[in-house]
Amino acid sequence: MGEIKSTLDLVLEKTKHLSQSVEEKEAQIKKEITSRINGMLQKYADGLLSLAQLQRDYQALQAEYDLADDDRLAGEVTKRLDPGSDNLALFEVLEHVCRLDYSGIADVIRDYQAAYQAAAQNRIAALKEILAQKYSVAGSAVVPNLETDEHWHRESQAMASAIVQKIKREKERLIGS
Repeated sequence: MGEIKSTLDLVLEKTKHLSQSVEEKEAQIKKEITSRINGMLQKYADGLLSLAQLQRDYQALQAEYDLADDDRLAGEVTKRLDPGSDNLALFEVLEHVCRLDYSGIADVIRDYQAAYQAAAQNRIAALKEILAQKYSVAGSAVVPNLETDEHWHRESQAMASAIVQKIKREKERLIGS
């Protein structure tokens, strides 16, 4: 009676002559390192890892893959920076784990957040003025919705585009990539 083979057995039989090239192996290792770094960063962001534990886990990863520098970690951290959010935890990783001076990128983000808030308040004031003059609607209960204002969308998108370029320059200065 014939042998019944599993799908895995059939796949292994068909691919046993195949092997990965050096480039494919390097790409696979790079992908695995990046995946593990992102897993650590996500656990840290979720509060499941302390900064000290993140540092220990990253040092173990460095030893396992013989990583000489912190460029990969710094690169993944800077990808997570969001100018509209609190980035303190990511800055702590840059400072304590990667040993980088993040002040330049922090200044750019802080300036953006201040400019964004000021622009939002100015647009709200302008919309209140328009509502008061055009529709005779005024008072402390009037709170214009910026999310529905096309002018604000264009202005905030322009601000976001400008900050992306500034952050990119600071990232390059920070980690040279």
